Order: sequence, then structure tokens, then C-alpha cells
Amino acid sequence: MIANDDDSRALRNALGRFATGVTIVTAIDPDGHPIGLTVNSFSAVSLNPPLVLWCLDNSSHNLAAFRH
Repeated sequence: MIANDDDSRALRNALGRFATGVTIVTAIDPDGHPIGLTVNSFSAVSLNPPLVLWCLDNSSHNLAAFRH
């Protein structure tokens, strides 16, 4: 995926406002229900392609939703 200049600029601005701390990561579980986690392991990886990194323990009961 190649982001256009406006998308890259918007992502850079959004990530630039997030120095460090806690955020919410969301997904849809295998049954179609929304699920969210509070994470403090969130980092920007790349603007092109747009990628972020966050960590979830392999023993988490929410793992299936985020693998899906």
C-alpha cells in the first residue's frame, strides 16, 4: 500500500501528537463483535506503508480477535 502525500502528512501529524502513554486499540472479534484493549506499547513504525506497532501477550483471551 502506498499512501498519498495527504494521508502521510495526516498520519505524521496524528502520531506526532502521541508522545507516549496509553491508547485504545480496537478490532472486530471472530463473532463480529467490537473489542478494545488499553495498551501502552504503541509506536509508529512507518508512514509508507502506514504501520504502527503494539504488543499483546500470547496468553490474552483477546488474541483471536486481533489475529483475525
